[in-house]
Amino acid sequence: MSVKLPDPAIVARQEADQINTNRHQFLMGGIERAVADSPFIDPDELLAGLEQFHHDRLERTPSTTQYPEAKPWIEHVLAVDRELQAVAPLTDAELAAYRSLAFYLMFRGYANASPTTEKCRVIYLPETDQGPLHIKNVDDPITFWKPNPEPFKNAEMSKGLIWDGVGSGLHMDDEPDEIFPLPMIELCHGLCDDVPGAVELLTRYSQFWGGQNIVLHDDQKRSVAIEKGSYNYIDVFEPGTAGGSHCSGMAFRQPETAHGRFARDKRRQYLQRFKQPLDGPDMTYWNACDRAEEMLGNLMNQEFVTVQEVFDLLTTPWPKGLNKGGEKLHPDQVMCEYTLRTSGLLFDQRRIYFWQRDIDGVYPDKPLVFDIP
Repeated sequence: MSVKLPDPAIVARQEADQINTNRHQFLMGGIERAVADSPFIDPDELLAGLEQFHHDRLERTPSTTQYPEAKPWIEHVLAVDRELQAVAPLTDAELAAYRSLAFYLMFRGYANASPTTEKCRVIYLPETDQGPLHIKNVDDPITFWKPNPEPFKNAEMSKGLIWDGVGSGLHMDDEPDEIFPLPMIELCHGLCDDVPGAVELLTRYSQFWGGQNIVLHDDQKRSVAIEKGSYNYIDVFEPGTAGGSHCSGMAFRQPETAHGRFARDKRRQYLQRFKQPLDGPDMTYWNACDRAEEMLGNLMNQEFVTVQEVFDLLTTPWPKGLNKGGEKLHPDQVMCEYTLRTSGLLFDQRRIYFWQRDIDGVYPDKPLVFDIP
């Protein structure tokens, strides 16, 4: 498949426009959140190597012999950053924070000196009582939340390979050999139009991406879930009993795989390094993530799942359902999670069901319904 990359100047201008809608949030929000999540760490010590790490990422370009598809994307990434730094404009420190903060914290920051927040879940079912369904909960602290006043304006039906994901990282991960910031989602969509091809590519490029779990599905109704909490491991899960695929934020559904054991060891390493108790907010949080994945897995392991069963699970308040309402799970918890929006697409009906918290944080009793022309 031939790939035509977008103009770097246009991409950079679009990013600059987004950054300039709220420069503080985009450039400082992640830093403030990391500091708030880990009040026991000196902020200056935590962030001391961020600029150097970002420089190292750009210098460590991947081998075009080993990764031949990456060559045009390497040049594209560097060109976009040059343009972005000029038009936004961004200092070296701001660019490093915008591009590399999460990776730096995971590979070097915490190891050399935060609890990552649990986000979201995705479900794809090729068959329900109303045909194929794709649905997602988006969870986050409500700090910067602004409801979308025009959701799904000019919506179109998704076609080809569909990638949807959730956050799933580790406070501390071993730094892989490959740290160049390849845009793996764009690279994958540019080269792959079906699930088997995407799995092959993403496995071969495994060290270039992580910190997320994803669901892939295509026009032939094939699907997989991929867990990628670490940049050093990849777990691919074929469809479950109901025939579909799902993923949950910050979860490892099989804790005894090499990936699961590595994650458990890294969690404990983090606690030991910063002298945090096993019954503290961090482990309480991870246990809640495991519980959410168990609830979702139980649904997907039924012989058949109805649309209403999925809607009920994702919109019912925690702990009976997976709709987070800012519950404080531990007295020392700093950031609380909210399900900010839920969106479900029924392909055959060309219809979207959408729940969204209002500006006061109230989750609606009934969804908005949008028909796609």
